Amino acid sequence: MVRTDKERAREIAQNLVDLLSSYEEELIALERDAPGVGPLRRAVGMAIAEACYLISDGAPPN
Repeated sequence: MVRTDKERAREIAQNLVDLLSSYEEELIALERDAPGVGPLRRAVGMAIAEACYLISDGAPPN
């Protein structure tokens, strides 16, 4: 079976969400003691949100 570009993009996005979710959880815990990691935690959260958008609604970039 040949996967389309959109299917491949969704698969990659799902892998990214799976990988980054555990890091985000650790950063949330770390941020309690070290507020300076807040920007990194937010960046990871934004990457997860972008990947989730691609999985649910988006199309791969041209």
